[in-house]
Amino acid sequence: MKRIMLFFGIPLASIMLVSTWALAMEVSLSAKSVKAGSPITIHGTIATHQNLYVVVSSDKMFQPAEAPGSKEKNRLSKGKNGKNVFGDTAIPPTYYVVTNVPDQLATVTNADKGQTKGIFAFPPFKYKVKVNKIKKWGDIAPAAQAMLGPVTSEKQWNFLIFTHEKKFGINTISKEKPQGGGNARMVLTDQNTQKEAWNKGVTLSLDKETGKFSVSMTPYKNLAPDTKMAVYVNGHKVDTFTIEKSGFFFKTANIYMNPLVVFGGAFIIGVLFVIMGAAGGLFTAAFQITMLGTKGPVGINAGNTIKPTNLFLTLCSPITGLITYIKEKRFATPVAIPFVIGIITGAFFIGPPLSAKYLNLAAFKFYLGIICLVIGIKLFTESLPSAIEKKKAMKAIVQKFNAAVKEAKKSGKALEMGSIEFEKFNFVKFDMKFWGETFIAKPLMMLTGGVIMGVIASSFGVGGGFMFMPFMTTMVGYPMYLAVPIALSGAFGTSIGGIAKYVTMGYQPDWIMAALIAAGAMCGGVIGPKIQKKLPEIFLKRMLAGALILTCLKYTGLLWFMR
Repeated sequence: MKRIMLFFGIPLASIMLVSTWALAMEVSLSAKSVKAGSPITIHGTIATHQNLYVVVSSDKMFQPAEAPGSKEKNRLSKGKNGKNVFGDTAIPPTYYVVTNVPDQLATVTNADKGQTKGIFAFPPFKYKVKVNKIKKWGDIAPAAQAMLGPVTSEKQWNFLIFTHEKKFGINTISKEKPQGGGNARMVLTDQNTQKEAWNKGVTLSLDKETGKFSVSMTPYKNLAPDTKMAVYVNGHKVDTFTIEKSGFFFKTANIYMNPLVVFGGAFIIGVLFVIMGAAGGLFTAAFQITMLGTKGPVGINAGNTIKPTNLFLTLCSPITGLITYIKEKRFATPVAIPFVIGIITGAFFIGPPLSAKYLNLAAFKFYLGIICLVIGIKLFTESLPSAIEKKKAMKAIVQKFNAAVKEAKKSGKALEMGSIEFEKFNFVKFDMKFWGETFIAKPLMMLTGGVIMGVIASSFGVGGGFMFMPFMTTMVGYPMYLAVPIALSGAFGTSIGGIAKYVTMGYQPDWIMAALIAAGAMCGGVIGPKIQKKLPEIFLKRMLAGALILTCLKYTGLLWFMR
């Protein structure tokens, strides 16, 4: 009989204890719906002499199998080098704990940053940042473990640490930019008690004698409209609220942003593109990362949303010029076709899979910074008097050629002069006559170069013009008027191949953002030449060179105070 009483008594006592505690707790929310980026206030009463743990989190859980990106799905479920293996573990992608005892869950400490591993380690020095280091599950008291709402296991806690302390996890799951250090916000407390950046806007008051409390905090500002958020108090789910939209929401980019800002920024990029003659995709990538803050859907690394969105610009920009060149018989097909085939091959079969696997946002920014440095140096050298004189000579040759084209069109000889003549096609090398000049066509070199540059351009989500022109004018030896149309076709090929592959892999561009960027850039391209005429070329080149070098310093971590 005693055994029977003991068997039923323990569960019954536990149920009565929980019920008594639940009856003692009264909780209410300031609103059932809040605008994205606005605070929510939770107030009520808990049992006396207890610590307070208020969890505000996504009501819907996320697990690796739900990741839309194929590479992210594999990385999150199977890990990397045997580490961070999360399998089918489910967590709320947005998760905060507001408590009066934050030291129970995290430790404020100075962490070393910089000197990343690898041959391209940057910066070459270490510096300290203050972080809120989340404790391991085994270091948290069982009483505190029971207060964490939907998170009840060590596997879930480890997954949350990964999504709040590791760059890949932050940019793929939690999406919130780190504040005050290397971590996204997770363990929070009253800012007056702990004066740290991650507690900004957080208030907490608790009277342990009466159990009365009040908590106010602001969830991530870019939470999607209609996101349902759950509120837990000391381990118990007490209510939910819904996120209302705050302005225009770009669904795939996963940000709130005024469309006019996107269009205006792209317009400036279009102007810069005309001044530089290349690197429009490079500027657009930096614009998305720094100014817009493109995040991507939960389960897709931000870098894999930026790249295909970027390629939409390089898809639209060359079309008008390309059609004109083809109509005017200024398109040398024997060298353009193998080049475009190579570009599409590299951009479809090789570039995007490698990029999605290895160029997550953190790595993408680093190598994008290196490219910015290279182009910045190139721009500066182009601003030197000797380079300007050389460019004037090249412009004179192009103008002479354009005049010849105009005259040929008037006299009706354009069709004849634009026809391509060669005795016998050879895949390695043959002589080709085009517009009254004889050139050495090198299809194999163009094909091979196209594959390599298609891989690089599609990996970064750029057209590749900054590579195409030096390759054709320096390595192959084509004049500008022959190289420009082929370069345009190459940028178009990169975009077609890259976008198609990214989409088949589950990485959609944000089509609305992409259309605004393309429209703004093309409008800027029309106005750009007028602005260019009114400003000194040396000033423009050096100004842009400086901006690109600063971008390099920021993205590589050398300029750590701009992070």
